[in-house]
Amino acid sequence: MSAKKQSTARPFDEIWTELEERHGWKIRVDEFPADPAISRYPFVFSDPDNRRAIAFREQNKLDELLEGAEDDWEALLRLRHWTFVNMVNHTSAALPLREPFSALDPFALVAASRSGGTFWCSFFSMVLVAACSSTGFVCRKLSIDSEHTADEKGNHHGVVDVWVSKFRKWVHLDPNYDHHCEKDGVPLNLEEICQVWLKQKGEGMQSVIGPERRTMPRARGGRKGAPEACGYFWHLIECRNDVFRRDGDGSLGQAVLLVDEARKHRRWTQGTPPNTFEKRGYANGSLMVTEDYADAYPDVNAVKISLQPPHKMPYYCRAQFKTPFSPFFDHYEVRVNGGAPERVDGMEYPWRIWPGTCSLEVRVVDVAGRRGQPYRIAVTVEEDASVSPRWPWPKEDAQPV
Repeated sequence: MSAKKQSTARPFDEIWTELEERHGWKIRVDEFPADPAISRYPFVFSDPDNRRAIAFREQNKLDELLEGAEDDWEALLRLRHWTFVNMVNHTSAALPLREPFSALDPFALVAASRSGGTFWCSFFSMVLVAACSSTGFVCRKLSIDSEHTADEKGNHHGVVDVWVSKFRKWVHLDPNYDHHCEKDGVPLNLEEICQVWLKQKGEGMQSVIGPERRTMPRARGGRKGAPEACGYFWHLIECRNDVFRRDGDGSLGQAVLLVDEARKHRRWTQGTPPNTFEKRGYANGSLMVTEDYADAYPDVNAVKISLQPPHKMPYYCRAQFKTPFSPFFDHYEVRVNGGAPERVDGMEYPWRIWPGTCSLEVRVVDVAGRRGQPYRIAVTVEEDASVSPRWPWPKEDAQPV
């Protein structure tokens, strides 16, 4: 979530008031980060220091692949293209589920493809999740489908979405076609694409293909006569994305299904008429249906900042940090007044306040060394001649009995 400009009410007003009364100041809060979006559901990932993740990264020389990338977005486009090049698509040649490849072993998938094996979209997605996870990106596997009735054939497809710090949002990536979708130059996630279909019938959305980012009218087939955005009406997000596990469960765990007014009274069907059937998750309870956007799209590496009373440190605001969803968390990085970054391994930082413009910027750094988006507080402090400073503070002046 982006930072919000403060209007009248001040967050943590009691803290600013105490500082004002102590010092005879007037404090204006210019910027304070909004609370992060938090999901009620658990998402699981393989972190990049998992021994199998390290082996996958080294075996496929992914660090070399990403060397010199301008930012995390360029790095992700390289990983998507690498997956597209190293996997070969052919639906009829893919192995059925519950066979060895349903164990989600990315090593076996890549090796088999390089030896002439062919696979469908879901396997492309598994390999991209592995490539992203091994290099420190938070990536999830999804299934999508077009808007259709139970009497129509759907267009079921496997894709991923990944958290992109540059955009501070989740973004859809399709390794099977080496593409993503944009509107007005901004990459979209699955729900945003669905809303382009529902509200604008796909108008204004473009498919962007390859690392060179070529724009095309559409990247893949779908419902006849409908824009590509129609194919994103349904989407479910798998909760378990620890792709380097070896328990053989495949994509049989829980998944989140986000719905709105257009979808909540409908049921997602698969198959070809007359043999269509409802999505398996409805019957076995593995499909967690929600209307809360945050359940499906929580903020990653967000920092929730809270302020504590200064107590015996009269010129300091004690800032405490929490990050509700940071799968690969290592430490915080703090900048005061735009200065040099400082590593903080704890959860609290003494932020000194004095007349002038004061700012505190906090971000997460993960175990792969990737830096999350900054969360910033900025205040303007002025001397207030109409207020007499109160020092020492009454609470500190009290003597123990």
